[in-house]
Amino acid sequence: MSLSNSKVTSHHRCLYCFSLPLSPWQDDFFEVHGLKRAHEGYARLGERVPAHCVDCGAERRISISDLTAGIAPCLRCAEDTDPDAIHVVYLMFFRELSAYKIGATSTEARNDRIASHAARGGTLLDQHEVPNREAALTVEAHVLGMVRHHPSVCTERDFPQGGYTETWSDDGPKINLAEVIARLTQGEAPGFDRLRKLRTYFSEAPATIEELVEFRLIETIKVDGLEVHHVGLSESEEQVLRKIRSRRTAQGQEDNRSRVEDSWAG
Repeated sequence: MSLSNSKVTSHHRCLYCFSLPLSPWQDDFFEVHGLKRAHEGYARLGERVPAHCVDCGAERRISISDLTAGIAPCLRCAEDTDPDAIHVVYLMFFRELSAYKIGATSTEARNDRIASHAARGGTLLDQHEVPNREAALTVEAHVLGMVRHHPSVCTERDFPQGGYTETWSDDGPKINLAEVIARLTQGEAPGFDRLRKLRTYFSEAPATIEELVEFRLIETIKVDGLEVHHVGLSESEEQVLRKIRSRRTAQGQEDNRSRVEDSWAG
């Protein structure tokens, strides 16, 4: 392709040759985002090229425009978090695709995931925290069951950021996410039944003051001109009890290891 004519002296009459110096810059741009680009030469800003995560090795196709818009570079790393930590369930609408989407993610990756969908035209309608990943996936599966007779026409091509299988047509029933979570919580659905199990455990071995003090939260409020100190927990009851029980388990394993080592030494 000629970019000039005989009357114009230019050393760059070919688009390919003209763009060659930009290729190293694109490689560097991908590396800044933790990706290794598997594409030779220059690519248009909106062209999705193969790349892999330098941390976990996961492969995907993504463009510079996607990365600039806030799409998570690696979906596997974005979701790699403690399954027992608090997670988020969100509901989005894609007007151009005439489709709704339910999603579940960790609180750490929430902004990345929602930004990824927003960059592709999604509008966040609602989001709620749930106690763990199992609970989040329970909510997601329950909602998809409610709309299974209203499939969308979305494909993987419409969702390069992932998640097209969790969509449904906008002619389906309206979803009240808060009501769904409230029903599942009351029914102690999978993931929502852990607090009861933890309370059963601690009813036989109550948490000590020493174990609880780390999670102490003191808030000062004014009531009728008087300062009132309210003592509570810095995290949810389930998270506090879970961490205390995990530490007890770890300590028990350490004590057993020490006893075994002492017996060998004797």
